[in-house]
Amino acid sequence: MDPVTAGALVTAVNAAASGAGGEAGRRALESFGALVRRVLRRGEGEPAGEPEPVAIPYDDGERLRQLADLLVERARQDPEFGRDLASWMREHGEAAGEAGAVHNSIAGDARITGPVVQGRDFNGPISFG
Repeated sequence: MDPVTAGALVTAVNAAASGAGGEAGRRALESFGALVRRVLRRGEGEPAGEPEPVAIPYDDGERLRQLADLLVERARQDPEFGRDLASWMREHGEAAGEAGAVHNSIAGDARITGPVVQGRDFNGPISFG
């Protein structure tokens, strides 16, 4: 199995966060929070009772990337954690697709009456005509 990369992890977390309104998104974020707690907790065990919430910086790309880098590094150091993180990615990262992949579509009863631009990471102006 390929190792988890920070970019793929950020993509999967963003996909889970964008779907957090649904049950699957909520479960994905809860299980991701449990993985983060394993890395960030102090001491050998978590206290009994409800686990403390983890503030995952979904709205701060730089901090989320730093968290992903930390998790990937821990996965390299701790094979058990690495297997668990890879398992999370297989289960919840599928919705995100490959890191950087773009899957644009126009479907259903869509009626297009003008130009359409689909893509990712546009730089510079787009014009028609």
